[in-house]
Amino acid sequence: MRLRRWLALAGVLPISTSCGNEPAPWVSPVAFDTTTAVVRTGGSADSLLVEVAHTPEQRSFGLSLRPELDRESGMVFLYDSVQPPNAGYWMWRTRVPLDIAFMDSTGTIVRVLQIEPCTAVYLQGCPTYEPGVPYWSALEVNRSWLEEQGAGEGSVVTVREPPAG
Repeated sequence: MRLRRWLALAGVLPISTSCGNEPAPWVSPVAFDTTTAVVRTGGSADSLLVEVAHTPEQRSFGLSLRPELDRESGMVFLYDSVQPPNAGYWMWRTRVPLDIAFMDSTGTIVRVLQIEPCTAVYLQGCPTYEPGVPYWSALEVNRSWLEEQGAGEGSVVTVREPPAG
C-alpha cells in the first residue's frame, strides 16, 4: 500500500481510477466547418449534420481514423469544377463502412456506391471507388442511411452555407 501511495504521489500511477471507461471524444487533426445538408426524395426531406471538405487537405483526409460516425452525420466534399468519372475515392485508414452519393451541379444524386474500410498499411493497397459519371460534389454517410431514407439516384442534396466564423 505504501508503494502504491508513493507511486501515485510521484505521478507514476493515477491518484483516482474512477474516471470511468469512456474514451475521450474523437477530434480530427484536420479542421472542418460544419453545416446542414438536406436530402430530398419525393415529398420527404431528411437533414444531416455534415462536415464540409472543400480544401485538398480536407478532401484527402476525409473521414479517416474516425472510430464511428453519428447516425445523422456525414461529410460533404465540394469542388470548384466538375470532376471526371474516374476521379474516385478510397477508404485508406477509414474505419466505418459508408455510402457515397455523387451529385451533379444541381445537387441531384447521379450515383451511389457502397464503400468498405481499407486496413492496408499503404494507400496503394486500397481500392479506388470511381463513380463512372462526372460530379461536382459527394456526400459520405453511414452505410444504408440513404436507403433507409428512401434516397438514391434522382434525390436532391442541398448543403447550407456554413456559418461565418
